[in-house]
Amino acid sequence: MVMGLLGLSIKAAYGVNMMVIAIATIPGVIMHYKMKHVYNRGFIIGAIGAAIGVLGGTQLAMFVPSATLKQIFGIACIAIGIYMLYMAFKKRGKTPPRVTIDQVTGLEHSWRLFGLMIAAGFATGLCGFGGGIYYMPVLTALGYPMHIAIGTSSTQMIPVAGIGAVNLAAHGYMNWIYFAGIGVVTLFFSWLGARSTKTMKAWILRAIFGILIMIIGICVAVGLIL
Repeated sequence: MVMGLLGLSIKAAYGVNMMVIAIATIPGVIMHYKMKHVYNRGFIIGAIGAAIGVLGGTQLAMFVPSATLKQIFGIACIAIGIYMLYMAFKKRGKTPPRVTIDQVTGLEHSWRLFGLMIAAGFATGLCGFGGGIYYMPVLTALGYPMHIAIGTSSTQMIPVAGIGAVNLAAHGYMNWIYFAGIGVVTLFFSWLGARSTKTMKAWILRAIFGILIMIIGICVAVGLIL
């Protein structure tokens, strides 16, 4: 969307998107901490793994043709959107509306999470996402309740997206004016979005996520955005 609206190259859009995510996610993460949606052990292990992956992914993205990156982006969005929609309706009525960290014990924070987040981070760097599109499905697949998966993945995006953005900026793929303009608006909506999760049921959040990601992927695939 950034590419289509502002006329940026896909690699510059990657840099702007990651930097915006790294900064604009902060108000939302503060809200998630207040609502007890962040699992600190999972965040730390996941962030370290994803940071390793995102460095490799952004480095590779600099050498991959732009057309190929667009195809990867679109296909990844559609696939993950379908998965999240499937899981939303599969678990409808089977999970509590909202679960906080003081209601659960023993969430995954081992080498399995670390390894999967390396892969997710690599995909994030290669596809130019902030990371939530991959991190949240990984966490839910490992048994994290939806609200905790959202809060933990959002927290993880701050350092990981920042690392990816800095790597791209160091190689000239950044537009600081666009970053500043988009970032201010996104700061508000990050805070608003985090507040709204408190009153939404888990399956609805998962379905909304899936639908939005699918729409983006389909638009990219058919060239409506790009």
